Amino acid sequence: MTNDTQHSSAHPLPQYVTGERIIIRPTTRADAPYLHQWWNNPAIMGPSGTGDGMQNYDEADVDAWFRRHIDNRKKEPRHFVICRRDGDQTPIGEFYISCDDRPGCVTFSISIGDTSLWGQGYASEAVLAYAAAVFEDNCCGAMRLDIPVNNTRAMRMAEAIGFQLEHTWANGLKRTLILTRDAFEMRRASLEKHS
Repeated sequence: MTNDTQHSSAHPLPQYVTGERIIIRPTTRADAPYLHQWWNNPAIMGPSGTGDGMQNYDEADVDAWFRRHIDNRKKEPRHFVICRRDGDQTPIGEFYISCDDRPGCVTFSISIGDTSLWGQGYASEAVLAYAAAVFEDNCCGAMRLDIPVNNTRAMRMAEAIGFQLEHTWANGLKRTLILTRDAFEMRRASLEKHS
């Protein structure tokens, strides 16, 4: 879920971000059926460290979540849906800023809810597109991602983008990885050189 710590940068968070195959946009009430399905699927939520999903959220729980985190946050939404760039802008996952407790940094989470798209690079594309947006807008100088130690797929994806290990949690369950603006620019230059 989200942590409502206020964003610490003078620059607003990017609200609409596009990639070659994706669009990241603020979550709306029309996305509720997708979120409800994803949050109750252990195969989707387990790799994020949530294990058994969101404790079997029912429609009332989803409605309460929307009232707390979407309806009352009109100024700067921080929960986004990742959509395919198709005619319907079909939702395929979620991306949210989970906290901003360190100046000049955003911590985020991402999940691809459409399991048929796993392994096709959609998460990488979404992270790269959002990183480019926050760094180009001078929104922050670093992005952090907390990954369960047993989620090797997410670790490989993050490291391929340029994230580096910052620390392992004291309980040993998660690792915090950081992507600085400089590391992102170096990685992006390397990717462009090889394409």
